[in-house]
Order: sequence, then C-alpha cells, then structure tokens
Amino acid sequence: MRTTGFRSMVLYLLLACFVGGVVYLGVNLFLHGGQWAMQPYNGHISSSLGNISDRSGNVLATSTEEGRTYSDSETVRRALLHTVGDPYGYISTSVEYTMRDKLTGYNLITGLNDTIFNRMGSDIALTVDQNACAAAYNALGGKNGAVLVYNYQTGEILVKVSAPGFDPAYIPEDIETNEAYKGVYLDNTLSSSFTPGSIFKIVTAAAAMEKWPDTWSQWTHTCTGSENIGGSDVTCLYGTAHGDQDMFSAMGNSCNVFFASLASEIGAEALQAKAEEMGFGREFSLGSVPTAQSEIDLSAASQNELAWAGVGQYTVLCNPYHMMILMGAIANGGEYVQPRLTQESQLFSGLLPGEDRTLVTAAEAQNLTQLLRGDVENYYGDWLFPAGMNVCAKTGTGEVGEGKGPNCWMVGFCDSQEYPYAFAIVVEDGVGGIESAGSVASAVMNALAG
Repeated sequence: MRTTGFRSMVLYLLLACFVGGVVYLGVNLFLHGGQWAMQPYNGHISSSLGNISDRSGNVLATSTEEGRTYSDSETVRRALLHTVGDPYGYISTSVEYTMRDKLTGYNLITGLNDTIFNRMGSDIALTVDQNACAAAYNALGGKNGAVLVYNYQTGEILVKVSAPGFDPAYIPEDIETNEAYKGVYLDNTLSSSFTPGSIFKIVTAAAAMEKWPDTWSQWTHTCTGSENIGGSDVTCLYGTAHGDQDMFSAMGNSCNVFFASLASEIGAEALQAKAEEMGFGREFSLGSVPTAQSEIDLSAASQNELAWAGVGQYTVLCNPYHMMILMGAIANGGEYVQPRLTQESQLFSGLLPGEDRTLVTAAEAQNLTQLLRGDVENYYGDWLFPAGMNVCAKTGTGEVGEGKGPNCWMVGFCDSQEYPYAFAIVVEDGVGGIESAGSVASAVMNALAG
C-alpha cells in the first residue's frame, strides 16, 4: 500500500508539472508568439514583411526578393533608423522590432501561414513626417543627440530622430569596432538621459509657484555674476552679472544665481517632491517600449549641491521623451496626451483605471506658459520660428566635464491651435543652448510649417 501510494503521488506530481508546463507554454505563446516568429534569424520571412510609411504615405521600409529595403533617401534612412529599424533587429525600440508580429501578419492560430484568414505582410503607417525628420538630422550637423516633436492634442509623434546612427542600407563593416559607432543601437529619444542644465529651471520655477502661489512672481534677487551658497560659489555663464532679477527676467537671462538662491529657499524636500510630481523618477512608455527615467535625488544634497540642482546640474538627469511630454502637459493646461507613433486608431486610447497624466496644475501651466513665451518673445527671438507659432521655450546648457562640450537643450511648445506642437531637443558636445539646440528647433519647426 505504501508503494502504491508513493507511486500515485509521483504520478500526480508529474501530471501537475506537465499541466503547468503546458499552461506556461500556452501563456507565453499568446504573449510572445509574434516575437518568437519574428526573430532576426528567421531570414525567410524578411521578404514578406509589410511596408512602413510616414504620415504622407512615403515608403520608409519595404520588402523585395532581395530582402528588406529602406527609403530611397539616405538622409531619411539615417534620420529614421531608430524609429523604423535595421535589417538585423539590433535596435530593440524600433517599429520593425516592437511591431514585428503585425508586419509579418502573424496570427496566434495560423502562425505565419498565408491563408484566407491571415495574409502575411501587414502594412504600418506612422505619424512621423519624413521631411521634418530629415531636416532635424541635417540640423544636428553630425552631432549626437535626440530630436522629438509631437502634437500635444492628438498625441501624434511628428519627429523622432536619434544620433549617432548609420545607413541601414549599407551597414558599416566596422560598426562593432569603430569608436564612432559607440552607442549606435541606443535610441537617445527613449532610452537615454542627459544632464539638463537650465531647462530644469522650469521645474524650480514650478516648485516656487507651488510653495508661494500668490507671491512667486514677486520673488527677486540681485545677481553679481557669482554667489557663495553653502560654502562654494554658484556662477552664471561667463560670470555675467544680471543685476536685479525677478522670475521673468531670470528665466530669460537663464540666471544661475537667481535660481540657485531660489532652490535654497524652496528646500530639498519640496523641490524633490515637485520634480517627482512633474515626472522625475517615473517610467513613461511609447507603445510597448519603456523609457529611461529622468532622475533627481536630493536626499543627501548639501546646500551648495541643492543650489546647483536648482539650475539643472549636480546629479540631475533628463530624458528627452519625458521632457517632450512635460512640455505637452504645460501646453494642455497640466495634463499630457499619450504620444503615439502609428496612425491607426488606438484600442486603449483613453486613461487606464488609476492612471493620472497631470504633471502640473492648471494655474502652474498658465504661469509657466507666460514665462516660456517671454523667453522667446524677449530673449531668443520669434524670428527663429514661422509666424503664428507663438513658441514658448527654454534653452539649457548641461555641463558634463571630461573635456567635452555641454549637452545643449531646447524644450518648449507652440501656444497655437494651428501648430499644437511640443518638442524636446538635446545636442551632445555642443556650444550653447540657443546656438546648438535652438538652430535644430528652428529648422524642424520651419520644416513642419512648410
């Protein structure tokens, strides 16, 4: 009896393992079957993938008997490499990688078989504008960085460019060994974070608005070019003495002394909390792709480190996609619209239960709009952009050290019903915010308007 009981227990255990294995396999087949089918080593399906096109129907990728081919324009191929993809599937954030089940026409029941119920090679129409993306790529001038623009009312991404890159039609033989291609598979728009410099002053200003909602605009400080805060000097760019500053003039002049002193008055806890409310430390997503987080940690910051954090230095990092979303939220009165890359209607376009897309209050959004509009109108110049865009923006110069030029930023949006665009641009190893990133923003906005 003992032997029979033991054997029965073993059989039940084996049966449970078998059933569990079948269930596990079934669940993974349902969740990941398309990914398994579309692995790069399944080369025989490359000639059956659907087309990828831009918002105007221009073909960005197609399949021929020779395999996968890309746009006729080398500039477009390079500009949209990280968005469209490469023949070998190395860029894991691309459409060809993340939507490969749709491109193959994969079906859970019929797999990759071409049947009356399932046709291989479904097409995908993207929201991007290939001409504006090409303009962004050219404006980068060979520099590394990221350019993002989206319609903050509809969520359509119009421009998405990451550099460094390569031509997917002629993949370099030394791509794995040449230092020039370091990080070439990384999508800087989604998967990277950069020292922000003065664009973080938007967050510091919002923290002041929250702490002093009725008197924030009355806060003034005199800038002599440098100031000892917490035992060390905080300096303005080139040591410029800006004199008496209020929030509007300090934002336009990008006065480090003003915002460093303001951060000290706000305090580490309040500034940390406001940054987190505005999306720092939070993982966003584009479709199935999670983004790198913008980062700030003031838990152990000294007074001087807090001061530098207030102007976007210390250990503060910003992700371009998050910055674009934040600009969209300010433009929308506080709440951002989820970005999307495909033109087809979204099955889950509304808010999920418990999801909150509010990054600033309506009052803060209105106040920040006035500040950022003043930057362009009174300091950068409306001539940079097409008439009627009413661009509201902030530049930044994030110092990175190690003998490299700064990360040069421009983030902002158009306060316009005709041009509801929000953008985030970062250029690595640049000269200055307006010189390096501002020129890219100007080229992209003019391309979108044209």
